[in-house]
Amino acid sequence: MLTPRLINSSECGTITTLIEDIDCKLAKESSNLYNNLVFMLNYPVPAKTILSLLHYKRILQYKYVNSDYACAYSVEQIASRVKLLKYK
Repeated sequence: MLTPRLINSSECGTITTLIEDIDCKLAKESSNLYNNLVFMLNYPVPAKTILSLLHYKRILQYKYVNSDYACAYSVEQIASRVKLLKYK
């Protein structure tokens, strides 16, 4: 199956950079959800995006310690998926 790659390997290939990107996106989503509740904006909750980001963050945290963890996911594949979720 083809997966689009939206990354530049030199910029986004490190695990720590990807974890920072995920944390930034999660902070943005949580801020949006807070505003949604406080101001009753009635925006849909992007639960699938949030769960996916948390899943990839967990994989990256384990991969940072043990590079053989979750061999089905390479860092480049996770980076491209995180970038797709980041710009949704």
